[in-house]
Amino acid sequence: MRLSMIFVLFSLLIAACSPSGTNSNEPLPPGDAARGAELFTQSIGGAPSCDTCHTLDGTVRVGPSLQGYAAIAPDHAGDASVEDYTYTSIVRPAAHIVEGFGNVMYPQYGRQLTQQQIADLIAYLLTL
Repeated sequence: MRLSMIFVLFSLLIAACSPSGTNSNEPLPPGDAARGAELFTQSIGGAPSCDTCHTLDGTVRVGPSLQGYAAIAPDHAGDASVEDYTYTSIVRPAAHIVEGFGNVMYPQYGRQLTQQQIADLIAYLLTL
């Protein structure tokens, strides 16, 4: 009994200390595309802004252009929903590498962004 109590307390401690934005088991709050558009150009917590590497006009930088993202994302999502694919692409960028590009996306967005900020970015990307 005592060992199980220690395990439960340890589990709660780990959960409480995990960074925001990394628990993909929780449903995302509703996203706000207008806030997402603002976030797209902002550095948050030292993380580079999305527009550092991605354009919206078809120009290629370090990462692929996100022009027409809502139309092309389903082709990359496979069996996942476009929202889940986009979420994973933000918080675990190595999970989905677009052909012709390397695994160079900043890997800490899941730690730097809140679930709300991620939801807002997804809502914005799905308007493109």
